[in-house]
Amino acid sequence: MFLTEYDEKKVLEMEREEGRLEGRAEGESRLGSLINSLIRSGRNDDALRASTDAGYRKQLYQELNIQ
Repeated sequence: MFLTEYDEKKVLEMEREEGRLEGRAEGESRLGSLINSLIRSGRNDDALRASTDAGYRKQLYQELNIQ
């Protein structure tokens, strides 16, 4: 294996990890916005369910237009 091949793989791995971290941050921000909106609207039961039910969370994102 050539050194340039190793470097290319390493760069791709680093870029992939960077993408994962960005995706997690976006997901956390999105979930935070959802929970905040629900609590401010007095929908505490919905916030609790959204924290554990991905399908319901998806419905709420659409309902509340949270991108």
